[in-house]
Amino acid sequence: MSSSMASLRRGALALALAGAGLLLAACSNSDSDPAPPPASYSATIRYTSFGVPHVKADNFKGAGYGYGYAFARDNICTFAEEIVTLHGERSKVFGEAGGYLGQLGDQWDNISSDFFYKLLFTPALAARVKAASGQDSQDITAGFVAGYNRYLREVGAAGLPAECKGADWVVPMTEDDAYLRYMQAAMAGSSMAFIRSIGSAQPPGVVVATRTPKARATQLAQNAKAAKPLTLAALQNSSIATSLKVIQEHVIGSNGVALGKDATESGAGIVLGNPHFPWWGTLRLNQVHMTVASAGYDVYGATLLGVPLPLIGFNSTLAWTHTFSTDNRFTLRVLTLDPTDATRYVKDGVSKPLTAVPLTISAKRSDGSLHDITRTLYLSEFGPMLADADFAWSAGSAFAIQDANYVNYKLIDQVILNGKATDVDSLRTAAATYVAMPWVNTMAADKAGKTLYGNFSVAANVADAQIAGCVPGAPYPFQDLMNSIGLVVMTGSTSLCDWAGGVGAAQRPWVTRSDYILNANDSHWWPQATTFLSGYPKIIATGPDAEAMVQGERTRNGHAMVRDRLAGADGLAGNKFNVANLQQLYLQGRFFRAEKWVPEFVAACLASATASAAAKDACSVLQGWNLRHGMLSSGAILFREFYERLGELRDPKWWAVPYSVSDPLETPRGAASTAAALVELEALVLTRQFDTALKRRARPIDSQLVIRGGVPQPIPGGRYTFNNWRGQKTEFPPLSGNFAYLADPLNNQGAYGNSYMQFVTWDASGPVAEGMLTYGQSSHASSEHFNDLTRLYSAGQWAKLPYTDAQITADPNYRVVTISE
Repeated sequence: MSSSMASLRRGALALALAGAGLLLAACSNSDSDPAPPPASYSATIRYTSFGVPHVKADNFKGAGYGYGYAFARDNICTFAEEIVTLHGERSKVFGEAGGYLGQLGDQWDNISSDFFYKLLFTPALAARVKAASGQDSQDITAGFVAGYNRYLREVGAAGLPAECKGADWVVPMTEDDAYLRYMQAAMAGSSMAFIRSIGSAQPPGVVVATRTPKARATQLAQNAKAAKPLTLAALQNSSIATSLKVIQEHVIGSNGVALGKDATESGAGIVLGNPHFPWWGTLRLNQVHMTVASAGYDVYGATLLGVPLPLIGFNSTLAWTHTFSTDNRFTLRVLTLDPTDATRYVKDGVSKPLTAVPLTISAKRSDGSLHDITRTLYLSEFGPMLADADFAWSAGSAFAIQDANYVNYKLIDQVILNGKATDVDSLRTAAATYVAMPWVNTMAADKAGKTLYGNFSVAANVADAQIAGCVPGAPYPFQDLMNSIGLVVMTGSTSLCDWAGGVGAAQRPWVTRSDYILNANDSHWWPQATTFLSGYPKIIATGPDAEAMVQGERTRNGHAMVRDRLAGADGLAGNKFNVANLQQLYLQGRFFRAEKWVPEFVAACLASATASAAAKDACSVLQGWNLRHGMLSSGAILFREFYERLGELRDPKWWAVPYSVSDPLETPRGAASTAAALVELEALVLTRQFDTALKRRARPIDSQLVIRGGVPQPIPGGRYTFNNWRGQKTEFPPLSGNFAYLADPLNNQGAYGNSYMQFVTWDASGPVAEGMLTYGQSSHASSEHFNDLTRLYSAGQWAKLPYTDAQITADPNYRVVTISE
C-alpha cells in the first residue's frame, strides 16, 4: 500500500470514527429514539494506586477494549510513534536525516528502518496472523484497537500529552497495526536486531540513496570488502554480530526464581519475576489486571506496550515469569551466487532468482518538502537478504536470514492459554500446545508449592546433524564463529540443509520440583543445584551458551542465594524463604563472581612492590568493599569499571581454579594473572573517573541517577547483579571529572535493568503480591504516573499488587471508570 493510500485510509477511518461518535451523541439526546442496540464493547476499569487498571469484562472484546483505553491514556505518544515506525513512515514524519534508538539500543536511521518495515511488515502478514489466531485472540485485538481509538477520539489532537499534542502523526490504530505489533514483538530477539542490514542490503556495486553518512559509509565499506575473504575476527566484530551482543551477553536479560514447598516457610510457592529490559520504547512493560470470568481468565501482571494482556503475572493459584532464552531463533544463510548474476543463487546445482521487491518511501527534507526514495530489496526462499561491511554481498556470495518467528502467529493464543492455567502442570501443558513464546524461558510456582522450569521458546528447527554438516568450515570461518559467539551460519546451497518452523514440544527441556528452580539467562542446562538437563537439540544453546559451559554470574548468584538460605548461612533468621527475606536478599545486590576473585587479587596488589600509590589505594577500597552492589557500597562503582576492563573475567586466564563441569557453582574461582590485571588497574586509576582517592570511593547512591524536575533520584541495582540497573555513563556535571550513570530525563533512553518485578505467594485468601514497575505506568513525562513508582523504587520500597476484590476496593486510590460503545 502506498503512503498516500495509507494516509487516505487513516483519514477515512478518523472521519468514520468521529461521525460515529456524533451519531451516538445525537441518539442519546433524544427521548423518542428507540433503545440503542447492545454495546459491541463494554468494560469496567477499576484503578488502584500508581494508575494500575484492573479491567473486568464479560468477554475478551470488552477486556481488550478496557485495556486499550487505559493503555492509550498512559502511552499514546510512545505507541503512536511506534505505529509510524510500523508503517515505514518515519522519514516522512520525522525527516530523512533522522533516526531513533531501537528496542535493543541500536541507533537506526529512518530511511533504512522504513524500507525494513515496508519489506516485511505488510498487510498480507497482518492478514496471515489474524487468520491463524483463535477467536479469543481476534476478539481481544479488536477490543484493544477500539479502546485505543476511543481514547484518541475523546481527547482529540489538542488534548494529547505534551509529547505529541497536536501531532498529525497520531492516528487511529487499525487491527493490521495490532497484528503487526505482535510480530514485531515476536522478532525482538531475532530480525529486529538487523533493521539496517536488511533495510539497506544491495547487490554489489549499488549504493542506495541515504542522507545518513554512517549508512553510506557502511555501504561503501561493504563494496570495498566485497572481494576480500571472510575472516573470523572481522565477522566477530561486524555490525551484525555487534547487534546481537545485547542479547548474547544478556544485557537484555532477566532473573526468574520459583520456590517450592520444600524451600518456603508457608509451604506455598513463591515466584520472583525480574526482567531486565529497556526503560524506553516498546520493550517497556505496563501493568494490567484483566478479568474475563466467563472464560476462566483472571490475571494480574505486565505486558509489552501494544500487547493486550499480561505476559508475566499471576492468577489465583499460579504465578509465572520469563527470562530471555538462549535459543537460536534464526540462522543466517550463506548463498553461493550464480557467477553471471549476483541476484541469483545456486541451490542443488540449479540457479534460482532472488525475488526483487521494488519499494518507495516518502521522505521529508530539511526544508520540509517531501520527495520519494526508491530502493529494490530482495527476498530469498529463506527470508530477506541482509548485508553489512563484513557479511558482504559480493559477486560470489551473499547472506539471507531465516527467522522461525516469521511464521510464529500464535503468540496471543499462547498467552491466553498460559493465563488460564491453574498449576504448574497445566501451565506446562499450555506452553507445549503452541510452543509460541518467541524468546523466553518460563519459571513458575503454584499455591500447592510445586515449581516448573521450561524452555518452550521458539527455536529454529535445525537438527543436530544439520548443525554438524551445514555450517561451513574452511575456507569459511563459520564453524569457529558459531563456537565463539553462537551465531549459526548455514549453507543455502543444498536442500539437505533446509529447515522450517520451530523445535517441537517433545524436544524442549523442562523440569518440575518441590524445592526450587531458577534461570538467569544461561541455557536450560542447570535449573537447580543438582539438576542438569542435557541432550537437547544444539540449536537451543550454541557456542558459549551450550550445555555444560561456564555459567554466568547471575546464575551462580541465584543458586548460591538459595543454597545459603536453605543452609541458614546467609545471616538471616531461619533457613526457609518468605517474601520478606527474599526481598531482603534480592536488594543486597550480591556480586558472586567478585566474591570468587577480588580477595586474592587484592592481596597480590597490596603486596606488590611495583604498584603505584593510586593502584594500592584502589585495592584498599576493594579490600574494604562488601562485594555487593548496594546503594552505599563504596568500591562497587570502581569494581564495575575494572570488571569491564577485564572483559568481565570471561577469559580462563584470570582464574586460578578453572571451570569444572562437575562444580558449576564454585568454579572458576581464585585470582590468576594478577600482574596483568594490575596493569589494567593502573590504567583505570589514571582515568578522569578514578584519578583521585575520593572518586575511587564513589557509591551507587551518588552515581546511579535519573533526573526528575532537575532533581537527581538514585537508582538501586548493579549491571551484573540480580538487583539490576545500568544507565548511560556520563561526565556529570560536564567536565567535572565526576561520572554518573544516567538516563534521558524525559524518555528514559539509556537506562536498562529492573522493569516489572513481582514477588508472589498465597495465603488462605488468595495471592499476596508485592512488586514494582520501576519507571511507572506512563511513558509521558507530564503524567502523574511517570515518576511515582520511580520515587518508591529509589527509596527501596515495594508496591502492593492488589488482586482480590477485597484488596482492590481497599486500595486508598481506588476509583472506577465504566466505558462502552
